[in-house]
This record gives sequence, C-alpha cells and structure tokens, in this order.
Amino acid sequence: MKFLKICIVALLIVPINSLFSQTNSNRKVTEERTRNWQYESECFESGGAGSSYLIQVTSYVGDVRLALNQAKKNAIHAVLFKGVAGNDLGCTAKEPLIKNGVYNDNFEYFEDFFYNTRQYNQFATLPSGSAESTEKLKRKMYKATYAISVNVDDLRKKLEYDKIIEPMGAALGGGSGMKPTIMIFPSDGWLMDNGFAKFVDNQGVKTLIPDYTSALLDKNLNIAISTLDKMVSERGYPTVRLAETLKSINQGSAMDIAVEGRDGGSGETLSMLDDLLNTAKADITWKVSWTVETNGIQKWVSYGIDALDSYTMKSIGVANDDGPKSMGASVGALLRQAVTDKMDGFLARHQDYFKNIAENGREIALDLRRFDSFEYYFNDDVEFKGREMELSSLIRGFVGSIAKDRNFSYNPGESKIGITQLRIEMNEEVEDLFGGGDPIIEPMNAEKFAKKISSFIKKQFGYPSKVTTLGLGKARITIGEK
Repeated sequence: MKFLKICIVALLIVPINSLFSQTNSNRKVTEERTRNWQYESECFESGGAGSSYLIQVTSYVGDVRLALNQAKKNAIHAVLFKGVAGNDLGCTAKEPLIKNGVYNDNFEYFEDFFYNTRQYNQFATLPSGSAESTEKLKRKMYKATYAISVNVDDLRKKLEYDKIIEPMGAALGGGSGMKPTIMIFPSDGWLMDNGFAKFVDNQGVKTLIPDYTSALLDKNLNIAISTLDKMVSERGYPTVRLAETLKSINQGSAMDIAVEGRDGGSGETLSMLDDLLNTAKADITWKVSWTVETNGIQKWVSYGIDALDSYTMKSIGVANDDGPKSMGASVGALLRQAVTDKMDGFLARHQDYFKNIAENGREIALDLRRFDSFEYYFNDDVEFKGREMELSSLIRGFVGSIAKDRNFSYNPGESKIGITQLRIEMNEEVEDLFGGGDPIIEPMNAEKFAKKISSFIKKQFGYPSKVTTLGLGKARITIGEK
C-alpha cells in the first residue's frame, strides 16, 4: 500500500515538473526573441489621438500565455527605438523618440525597465481586452497580434525625469540656449472663411480688417490655440497669448492710429496686427488655419502653419498636413496628433533662424521724412566735423556706425529716405538711472533704433523728430516736429 502511494505521488510530480520545465523553456525562447526585438509594428486603424499611440504589434513567442506582455514590451520598444509604420487609413509613420545607441549606453536601466521591475507595464494597455489574432507556426513558436495603446507623453516624461533623454526642445537651444517667443494667430484665410474679417476700401486700396475679438469667442479657435500653445511650451519655447494681449489694447484706437505733425504732415495707419505685435513683442508669429474633415464615419484635421518673422513678416517655414482619422477624438486631440510628428523639426527651423539673428543681427526697416518746418532737404549740403556733405550721406554714415554692420539698402531722395535690410543688435545695455548698479539689458527694436537717429539729428541741427512705429520691425522718423 505504501509503495502504491509512492508511485501515485511520483506520477503526479513528473507531469508538474514537466509542465514547469516546458513553461520555463517557452519563457526562455520568448525572452530570447524579445531581447533580439523580433516583432513588427504599425499604426492600428487611426493610430490613436492625443498623448497616446495605438499600435498593432505582431510578436513571436513560445507560449501564447506570454504574448500580451511581450506585445506591450515590443510596442514601447517601437515607440522608443524603432518607430511605427503608417497605414492606408490616414495614420502617418511615427519616428522613434530616441536613438538606438541610448539603449546600449543605458543597458542596466532598460534591463530594469523591461525585465526586472517591469516599469513598461504602466505605459501600455490593451483597449480591446483580447488578441487580434494568434497562429501556431511550428513547435514552440506562436505568432500573436495585439492592438496596444502606448501613453507616449507619460513615457517621455518618465525618461526625461530619469535623465535618459533630454526634455523636448532642449537640443534646439543653440548658442546661448535662448529660444524665440512665439505668438499664435488664426490665418487671414481662416478669419475670412469663418466670418471674422472683411475688406474695406482704404483710399482705393482694399485692406483686410480682422476681428480678433469676435474670433476668440469661437470655441474651436480657442481649442486650437491652446493645443498648439501647450505643445510649443512643452518644448521650452515661450509663448504670448493672443487673448491676453488683446485685453491690454483699446481696439478702437488700435484700428486708427495716425501720424500728424502740429502744422500738418503725412499720416500712417497702424494695423491691428502691428499693434498686437508691438504690445506682445513676440519674435515669431504663427498664422494657423485648419479644417475638420469627415468621410461620414471618421474625422480628421487638415492644417497649415505659416511661421513668420514678426519684425519683417518674412516666412521662416511652413508646416501642413492631414492628421490621422478617428471616430471619436476631439478637435484638440486631432490637431495635436496631426502636428506632433512635425513639431520638433518645425521648431528646429525656428531655432536655426533665431540663432542666425543672434549672430548676424535682427533685420528692420526705417523710413525718414521731413516736416515743412525742417530747414533742410535730404539732398542739401550740411557741415559735420569740418567737412561738407549731403544730409543723406551724414545720416547713412551715422546709421552704419550704430548698426550691426554697414551692409544695408539705402535709398535717399529729396524729401524721404528708405532704409531696408538693416541689421541691428537684438539687445542693448541701458544705464540703470535709479539703482546705480549694473547696466540693464533690454531688447532692441525698430522704434528704439530710430530714436537714436532722432537724438543724433537733434544734437546736430536742433530739430526734434517724431518717431512712429509701423510694426515691430519698421519705424518712421519725421524730422522737424515732435
């Protein structure tokens, strides 16, 4: 009887040991394939929205019971190192967040992340609750496909906190690490299409008058600006909000600011856009347009962003594309997902442009005029330091002496002078008249530079000048009155 019991126990133990042995063998095969990162990944349907990617991952495992964990690991590995292929449903390919070399350079960290502590598990979920498909290929090999959702924002923050990767935008600092200030506007086309702008006749010239105040009551515009503002801020770029700037401006006076001398003179109107930029002093202006498209079942965003130098209104770069399709994502989520893939490259162009400004100077334009009360025309001869020369030549010489360089376009006439492509320093040192300490560093713009010319003319000839801003990057100096 005792012998019979021993035999029964032995028979029970053998299958259990065999099962454990088989499971360990299957796990070993699976882990080996995982460490070699043998898998395929591509967008699943619309590819997700907002902060998450929805990824279809096909893994090869020794036991289907291990397939889900392997799929999660593989999905996160794809996001980090391999990238995710696009599909024909509107989801564009996703570039990897970091370079492969980072894995080898931080091998122990990722061993813990993927195997020892399994931290990867908190960033990946299975929305459907089951595999899309499973297939047995041969002994000890199964092919399993899952749709995995990866929280990319939280994953990025984790790696940034652990100093494995740099924060978004950190690598774009360039030089001093300064970044340009960005202000986001709806484009003129979007304003017109949505009834927030109109053309008026301005002395025979059709001029577009935007109604930013009414436009900002549009829910979708606020969502779009807030979404883009957040994405830019996440990458370390300072922003100025349109709504807050509008509150500090009297719209009525901003629509009609004219320059007139005490005894008559020419006038110039400052546009609402120029007035906003003068107040905000942003380095770069974004003109944004977008439409929400649908095929009856899915929605997606088609967008365009034109980045302009706020001083010259010259284009820095353009980004436009169609975002991924989705059946339930919000407008903000659709826009974020559409722009995400191009944001870092787009901002890199901003940083290169800004670095060039820091090195070579900011470009401005000046316009010099005269009131009738001023005794000289610009082609009259004047005396300076014992030498006789035309007034226009004297002004050119002084401008060149205080500019970043003397290579600018100078077009003198009898009653006016036009100066373009003039490079000035981004900042200047200003004496602290009250504290008595170190000089104060202040940003330079066209108005401040024009006042230096105005001061020089008053010192030489005793006549004041009226300096009028025509935007951040352009100013008019009218000599003879103030």
